[in-house]
Amino acid sequence: MAPEFENALPPQWRFLFQIVTLPIAWIPPVQAAILGFIWDYSSSTEATLKFLLFLLPALHVIAGMWCTMSTVYTLPFRGGRKQFVTVVVSSWWDSGRAIGLYWAGMLRAMFLTAGYAWGFIRILAAGLYLAIVEIITLPLFLLKQVKKRTLRPGIPWIAVTLTIVWCVLEGGLFSYTLYPTASDIAADLMGRGAGPYLQPVLFVLLVLLIAGSFMALHAMVEAVQQRNWMDVAKTGTVEAFVMFFEVLFLYRELVDAITPVLAHQSGGQVRIGITGVLLISSMAWIGIRGMTWFLFARYGTPTLKAIMSGEGITETHPEEHPVPEAVLSWTKEMIRHVKADIGWFQSAGTQLVEAWVLPPLQLIAATINFFMLLFAGRHLFQMPLKTLHTFMETGELLKTARAEASGRSSSRS
Repeated sequence: MAPEFENALPPQWRFLFQIVTLPIAWIPPVQAAILGFIWDYSSSTEATLKFLLFLLPALHVIAGMWCTMSTVYTLPFRGGRKQFVTVVVSSWWDSGRAIGLYWAGMLRAMFLTAGYAWGFIRILAAGLYLAIVEIITLPLFLLKQVKKRTLRPGIPWIAVTLTIVWCVLEGGLFSYTLYPTASDIAADLMGRGAGPYLQPVLFVLLVLLIAGSFMALHAMVEAVQQRNWMDVAKTGTVEAFVMFFEVLFLYRELVDAITPVLAHQSGGQVRIGITGVLLISSMAWIGIRGMTWFLFARYGTPTLKAIMSGEGITETHPEEHPVPEAVLSWTKEMIRHVKADIGWFQSAGTQLVEAWVLPPLQLIAATINFFMLLFAGRHLFQMPLKTLHTFMETGELLKTARAEASGRSSSRS
């Protein structure tokens, strides 16, 4: 643009124009060479490195050259020229330090980022390791707790659970075998097919009946143990009716369902009549009730009775046992680690932000000092910047500038 402007001038003014623009005439070619070096790249990696490492320093140097050469035109009008020239030279010294600190700061920021990323990965890996170990050892922990509870005196929860499971299992089996008969009876009574709720209702009723059978057997056993023969007669009669009901309506249906299979397996030689069916059903009832009673029902039925009657149950321990650790202890461990590392995360985040932001601010502050030198003859920032607080507190900087300006005016007066 300067040659075009020079060519537009009359010939007698061109030499004067060259003399006037001599301090800044060399800047455009140097600026073009610097920007040409930065914009000349062949790959995205090269472009990233050039923009990251050289773009801001190049813009800073270009701004410093323009501001410094522009101050040449203001020297005749300035007081304290020696001091001003000293400030200009120190500005370029600060500029060189700012560029060096920028490169060192970017390298430091990269190392800090890698270190903090590695630390964060280690924390996540430690938490994942604790979670995996806890999940793997969880079954062993549960078995250990079950063993502790089952080997010391207390409520027979295993027997209670097995009793309930057996009532549900037997009720489900008999509801399946009794459903055709119950469906026919319901159809005869209602004059239409059985609804979809017949089998669930039948299942619930059978479960309650089977649980009542265990309760009646428990009452008879208590009466025998207490040698209360009147109660023995009463409970024995009730248990006989219970046996009659279950054999006639439940176990007989089961045996009837098995009878065709037996006949088919024997080639028709084995035929069981009603007497045989009832006999097998009675023996099956006695055998099943006896096995389940002596195995777990005699321990679980009293507990169920106490719960249903509202008497309540109390678990007594001969000695105090320590409270077991939490099952998901890895969660509490991770929370404890996170709480302990909150301060580390805050300080690390502050250091990381400062590591990335402070190097560019060094160049920006040095550039602002060049412009302040041109217009005010002084620096705004004390280089180099040590913390972000120095750059962010612009109010304090402006107060300092006003104080210095008022001091100069008072000294001149």
